[in-house]
Amino acid sequence: MRKELSKLDYFTLKVFVGLVEFKNGSVVAKKLDTTQPKVSRALSTIREVIQDELFIRRQYGVEPNVMADKLYPIAKNIVQGYEAMAEVTKYLPEKNQLVIAAQEHLAGFLVDSITEVCEQQGIDMSVSIQPWSDNVQELLAQGKIDYAITVNSKPSESVKNIKIGDVRYYFLAAKKGHQFFEQDLTLKGLLENKLVFINYSKVGLSEHWCETYAKEHALDMKVSFKTTSLAMALNHVAKSDDICWTASIFSYLYFNSRSDIDYIDVTNFYENTLFPDGNSTKYDYFLQYHQTHEDDFSKSLSKLLAEKLAIAQEQYEQNKQIHLCK
Repeated sequence: MRKELSKLDYFTLKVFVGLVEFKNGSVVAKKLDTTQPKVSRALSTIREVIQDELFIRRQYGVEPNVMADKLYPIAKNIVQGYEAMAEVTKYLPEKNQLVIAAQEHLAGFLVDSITEVCEQQGIDMSVSIQPWSDNVQELLAQGKIDYAITVNSKPSESVKNIKIGDVRYYFLAAKKGHQFFEQDLTLKGLLENKLVFINYSKVGLSEHWCETYAKEHALDMKVSFKTTSLAMALNHVAKSDDICWTASIFSYLYFNSRSDIDYIDVTNFYENTLFPDGNSTKYDYFLQYHQTHEDDFSKSLSKLLAEKLAIAQEQYEQNKQIHLCK
C-alpha cells in the first residue's frame, strides 16, 4: 500500500465526495461548516496523493474527471463507514433542520408530512421554509434546499424526482355573488372577464398554458396578472371582478374555507370543451430532493405525501357526490 494514502483522512475524503456531488467549493465549505481555504488545501492534498487533477474548472464550480468518477464510489463508501462508526458511538441526538421550498398552499402539506414522518421515526427535526423562486432547482442541486414540491419537474442528475400524485381538478374562483356564476359556462363568457393565473412552480415571465391556448386559437384574452401566490390571487379577486383560473385539490382546500370566494369545478370543461381531442397537458406533483437524501426518511416522506394527496382527492369526490344528490 502506498504510504501517501495515509494523508487521505476523513475530512479530505469528505471534501472530495462533496466536490463530486455538489461541484462547488463554497457549497462544500458551507456543508462541512468549514472555510474555502481548508477545502482548497484538502483538494490539493488528494490531488498530490492521487497524482491527478481530479476536477476541471467550470464557470460556476468544478466538474469531476474520469479518475474522480472512478474514485468517488470508493471514497463514498469509506466516508459512510466513518459516519456509521460515529452513529454507533454517539449518545445524544443532534437537533436537525431541513430547508424546504414550496408555494404557500403546498408548504403546509409538506411541513405536516415531514413532522409526521419525524414522529414515526423518533427524529427531532425543525423546518425552515424557503420562498419559491426561479433558482429552486439550482439550490436543490447544490444541496442548499433539502426538499421541494414541484409540478412537472425537469430531470436532473443530482436531484431525485419522485411522483406523489396528479393534478386532477381545475377551478374558476371569483368573489361571492359574481355574475359569472349565474351564466352557463362557455369559453366566450369566460373571456369577457379579466383573468388571474397561478404559475405553478414558476416565476417571472413564464407563459401560462391559457395564454398559449389563446394564441394558438387566435382568442382575445385579458390577463389581469400572474402570480405563484394563491393567497394573493384570491385576495385580489375577492375585491374585484376578475376571475382566477386555478388547479388541484390544494387550491380547493385553500379557497373552500373562505367566505368571500365562490368557485366552480371546471375539470370537465378543461378536458372536454377546451381539449376535445384529448391532447391537454397533464400535470403531476413531484417531491424533489438531492440524491444524498436517498434514505428511509425520504422514502417514507414520499409515500406519506402520496397517501395524503390520494385521501384528499377521494374526500373531494365524496363531497361532490353528496352535493349532486342534494
